[in-house]
Amino acid sequence: MYVTRVKTLPIEALHAAFDDQYPVAEFRGLHCSLEYPVRAVNLPEVWVRYSDSAPLRQSGVAHVEDEHPVSGGKIEPYTRWRFEGSWEFVVVALSSVERDRVYDELISTIAWSGFDTVRGRFRKYLETNDLIDLTVRTDQIESTGENAEPGTPWGTDEVLYERTLNVDLIGDFVPNPQTGVIVPLSRIQVVPTADLSLDTEARGEGFDAWH
Repeated sequence: MYVTRVKTLPIEALHAAFDDQYPVAEFRGLHCSLEYPVRAVNLPEVWVRYSDSAPLRQSGVAHVEDEHPVSGGKIEPYTRWRFEGSWEFVVVALSSVERDRVYDELISTIAWSGFDTVRGRFRKYLETNDLIDLTVRTDQIESTGENAEPGTPWGTDEVLYERTLNVDLIGDFVPNPQTGVIVPLSRIQVVPTADLSLDTEARGEGFDAWH
């Protein structure tokens, strides 16, 4: 459900940023993946992992939302869920210099994307996705160390150089309780009643959600 989408979002956002318009030509088309690199041709690579840092919980108290009905279909009540966690970006390269250069570009793309229209596509992609309401803490990036180990997955004695950074995030999503599929946020509209109760009469007046 949400974990799959939260893990793929940064990969898609990095691909959107490191395209053929990226300011540093040699890093255009930078390989980014959810899997550890197993082919030399893909290096340097950014390997992305996600982990929760707090329990998954419902947003609000007695909070109910409805999906906008399609072609007069039945309206089903949904509950919004909130998660907190962090993305771990691992830069993997065949030299320490290349690793550090990619790391610097990654910092630039994540931390300063709000001031650069090209690098800003990373942040824009995250903000405009329609499945996860996501807030990424780009003002604080934690470096969690570096590593160099001989031996590669493709069976050579070359040294793999790694450097890792963490970024915290928080987000909301609305799943369909019947299928487990995340409902597009554009289909959700929250309309509060005066006493914050469920307005059963409003259901016949075209309102799409209440809380």
